Amino acid sequence: MAMKGKGVAIGLTNLHYAEMLTDDAEAGTFSYGAPVRIAGAITANFSPNAANDTLFADDGPYESAYTLGAMTLELNIADLKPQHRAFLLGETYSNGIVSSSAEAIPPYVAIGMSVKKSNGADRLIWYLKGKFSPPDENNQTKSDSINWNTPTITGNFLKRDADNLWRMAVDTDDPNVSAAVKANWFTSQSIALTGAGGTLITDIELDANTKALTVGTNGALSATVTPVTEGIAVVWASSDESVVTVTGGATNASGISAAVLVPVAAGTAIVSASVGSVRVLCSVTVSE
Repeated sequence: MAMKGKGVAIGLTNLHYAEMLTDDAEAGTFSYGAPVRIAGAITANFSPNAANDTLFADDGPYESAYTLGAMTLELNIADLKPQHRAFLLGETYSNGIVSSSAEAIPPYVAIGMSVKKSNGADRLIWYLKGKFSPPDENNQTKSDSINWNTPTITGNFLKRDADNLWRMAVDTDDPNVSAAVKANWFTSQSIALTGAGGTLITDIELDANTKALTVGTNGALSATVTPVTEGIAVVWASSDESVVTVTGGATNASGISAAVLVPVAAGTAIVSASVGSVRVLCSVTVSE
């Protein structure tokens, strides 16, 4: 068998972002949208900006303290497509036009990437929560030589409120990493984005496909995931929150996520429960 390299980082690819939808410190839950790939990754430079200090007493070092400060991630990309730029910076993208507003609010996102190692394996990474600011735009006239004007965007990153994590990573040549974790790393069911051990959810079943509610009386709806897995972040949503709102949490030991339906006004709305690309619907009719 040919001898492989020692596993030193030599490349970068598979750059992704995923919108952070929720991050609840009190409930200890979080959720993300589906990961989106950005082609043309050139560099990704992460600076944790940690602070260390040592207290001296009794004529020597007595105690050492460490704190994690503001973190930055700088991405250099061959070309940041308009729709990606608009999303990451909170701008609007309509009919091919990107409109940048002084009042734009960038969303929190997770950033994933694959770092190629010299032994042929990969280090798979997610930085879990950050916001990006507009890039510098440095353009110049064409000359006898080619000048590559590639955009660089910088994001400020922090820990997740739900679990205090700020980064997750695995090496594909680590025998302790399951095949499911590696296969799902850049999908909606990544362990980094769900906290569910990389389990691939194949189906969701609701306890009802229709619900009739009356304003003033809350209703209940539950979703069971297959395979039965505890800790799966089920994303609940209402198509019209002026009719009914919905809140729900992660699955319990029986694979069930329980949701509370709050009727607001007469009408009909669709309540959905989703895990990654798996989504089921319930039609809710509210009467006065």
